[in-house]
Amino acid sequence: MTIPTTKPDLECDVVMKGGITSGVIYPRAVCTLAQTYRLRSIGGSSAGAIAAAGAAAAEFGRASGGFTLLEALPADITAQENGESVLFRLFQPTKKTLPLYRAFTAGMGKPAGKIRIAVALIAGYGWWALLGAIPGIVVTVACAQGHGLALVAGVLAGVVLALIGAIVGVACGAARTLGTVSSKNFGLCTGMPGAGAAGAPALTPWLHAKFQSMAGLSSDSGPLTFGTLASSGIELRMMTTNITRRQPMPMPWATQEYFFEPDQMRKLFPAEVVDWMVSHPPSVGSDGIPLSPIDVRKRDLLRAQAGSKKPWPNPDDLPVIVSTRMSLSFPLLITAVPLYAVNYSLEANRTARAAADAWLQANPHATSAEGAAALGTAPTFDVNWFSDGGICANLPVHFFDAPLPTRPTFAIDLESFPPDIHKSSIQTENCYLPVENGEGLLRPWTTLPTSGVAALSSFLSQIVDTARGWLDAAQLVMPGYRDRVVTIYHDDTEGGMNLAMKEATVTDLADRGAAAAALLVDKFTGTLGGKPAGWGWENQRWIRFRTSTVGLDEWIRRFRAGYGFAAPNTTPYPALAGPNATADLPSYQFGSTTRRNQANAQTGELTTLADTWATSSALSAGAPRPRPRLRPTPDDGATAPSADPPIQTVLDSEPPG
Repeated sequence: MTIPTTKPDLECDVVMKGGITSGVIYPRAVCTLAQTYRLRSIGGSSAGAIAAAGAAAAEFGRASGGFTLLEALPADITAQENGESVLFRLFQPTKKTLPLYRAFTAGMGKPAGKIRIAVALIAGYGWWALLGAIPGIVVTVACAQGHGLALVAGVLAGVVLALIGAIVGVACGAARTLGTVSSKNFGLCTGMPGAGAAGAPALTPWLHAKFQSMAGLSSDSGPLTFGTLASSGIELRMMTTNITRRQPMPMPWATQEYFFEPDQMRKLFPAEVVDWMVSHPPSVGSDGIPLSPIDVRKRDLLRAQAGSKKPWPNPDDLPVIVSTRMSLSFPLLITAVPLYAVNYSLEANRTARAAADAWLQANPHATSAEGAAALGTAPTFDVNWFSDGGICANLPVHFFDAPLPTRPTFAIDLESFPPDIHKSSIQTENCYLPVENGEGLLRPWTTLPTSGVAALSSFLSQIVDTARGWLDAAQLVMPGYRDRVVTIYHDDTEGGMNLAMKEATVTDLADRGAAAAALLVDKFTGTLGGKPAGWGWENQRWIRFRTSTVGLDEWIRRFRAGYGFAAPNTTPYPALAGPNATADLPSYQFGSTTRRNQANAQTGELTTLADTWATSSALSAGAPRPRPRLRPTPDDGATAPSADPPIQTVLDSEPPG
């Protein structure tokens, strides 16, 4: 594959789905897109975040051969050493979790998997098995002194008891290991060098080195950061999940409420990455604007009260490897990442903050260290556990979305083969991309068994999948979304938790990714489906215009109905905002008479427009279905594109003072 080292004229965005080892699909898919497009905004979740980071690094290092290195990644991870692939050896458990991890991986990609798992459990917990078997062994020895039927029955009972005891012993040993997982950040592997690795590179340092190489950065140039990418017009975004707050969070985020413990982070990231973070605390506000002198003093006092904890860097200074690892924290397999913040919903912390504010006012020339010592009682910094981004948003297709797109935003979905589609040697037949407007409307179905343990486990699994993926699934069938999403199918032996995939399997998946990307390129720049050249992009732009305006049309009608409704015992909206509105405002003042007059005038223009639109159905006639509904949703906290003006927001954990 030849990838130009100069930037193509066309640009695109791409978002990729999580899927653990299914991520081997993405390198050649991205490289295929990069032959035609310059990658501007790149996002993903979990394994898709690794692909997004690699794609961003390769685009940054395009001139120095970044995409050549990215294309070689599938071959790199299938290289064998001592009968194990690089991919398999990247996941390294801690010493205490090693026996359970070996049992977990024993049957991967091998025949008689269940037997191998059982053997691995016995090997890993042999002393526990022996301890559990002792009562049965004692019975067997005692009964061996008997005669006739008593001898046979006694020995048989002793053997059965020994077997049951051994199973119980192994189960107790495994349960004890599981009990230590919570003290090891809720995972078997940290991503750093672990037990039994024999010097093989571990996941996080290996990825960090790959990102640096793809970006063309030397080892002494500092880690690749979001700011480094932004300097070349590349936006990178990925998803993580704050388990403590039950909140999906895109990274990098703008908030400055988080701190980290350097000693803990050094167990999860290379030392030079943590040293960089320690030496790059935020110097300006979350909106990029310098803080006022009093806000600087408040910030410095809180940092002093944090003790050994250090403030989380601003987005531009955040290393890409840190965000990537926080997105790839597959529950139980890879450890969660602990950060710290003050929970201002607790009265004690609000009291501590009020005391700090009062002390700063009373001591305008004192240092932050003096303040921390004088106050004594500091707010409590509670741990926030961050786990896999795919928990809540495995395919964040909403990333980089715009009412009217200026360039295509492609998405790559991963799904199991539907029951009526069988794997083909022709890779394009293992992918699906809607070509006509009426295609891609139907959600995939999962047929559940109705008897046996498998039926119950399938039912519970579908409950979890529905809870975590319903929003992504709803968007994927929307017009303006479905026409830019290519789905790549895989079977049970491919991707997922298959850490020990054979080289041929990885190559197949990588080629499938390239085939899927080629379909996207052909649809948006070529003649896929017999359409005129470039029809796919032209049609997608028009569909987004239709869906955006029909959503706006429906919203403005509902706005006008509410604006004109006179609710009992309330001030009418026209008296609050609109031409000549002068009623007292209950809160959130405009700040000046000039601003209120401007708001009144703009409200009048909006209601006049709504009155005009109410007489016509032109924007809704023939619009694509299902139709969108515009409604308020919380800001996701991600940093805004550089073209957007900064907006000052209040943290949800810190009420306005």
